[in-house]
Amino acid sequence: MEYIFFLKGEVPAKKNSRQMLPNKKNIPSKKYQKWHENALFPLIFQRNSQKIAKPLNCPLRVEITLTHGDLRRRDGDNGESSILDTLKDTKIIEDDCWQICRKVSVENLFEKGKPSVTIRISEY
Repeated sequence: MEYIFFLKGEVPAKKNSRQMLPNKKNIPSKKYQKWHENALFPLIFQRNSQKIAKPLNCPLRVEITLTHGDLRRRDGDNGESSILDTLKDTKIIEDDCWQICRKVSVENLFEKGKPSVTIRISEY
């Protein structure tokens, strides 16, 4: 079993640049919220086309390739967190806990003006 997902655009960090609400609760930045909202439909479409009926809940290997469109400094683990949370939200994976996501690897590449992310999921 191997599933491949692809999204265009730069993946923003969920845990950085958080917004503080008047009630002292903090939420992800508007940039992350917009990216997340725009990523949901393509991922759900790709999930359905690969016939994933129920969220994957066996031990998995998740390979994330972040292709950056510019040379700005970024932390790869921030992109990883954003991707894993979105895979959970789209019901591709049951959870992003270590019992399911046994091995997660992140590769960072550069292609000027063509940011994207490719996600490969296979059994561990």
